[in-house]
Amino acid sequence: MPDLLVRDIEDDLKRLIEDRARAHRRSLSDEVKLLVRRGLELPEKPVGMGTYLMSLVLPEDRGDDLVFEIKGELSPPPDFK
Repeated sequence: MPDLLVRDIEDDLKRLIEDRARAHRRSLSDEVKLLVRRGLELPEKPVGMGTYLMSLVLPEDRGDDLVFEIKGELSPPPDFK
């Protein structure tokens, strides 16, 4: 069976997995295999169109500076009285 090596795991994450393995009376390796299997069994959440389109734009290119220029004079707002 092939091996998998995970490098540079955060100390607090490793501690959480070790605590969980100890609580379930499993080896660290068995606990990680179970967590990975459970994570892969979860269905991926569907992504909305807006979220998908936003993911296509790099964060440094995003902004709220979209300006619509209206030429000419503006008409007065309607009076609903």
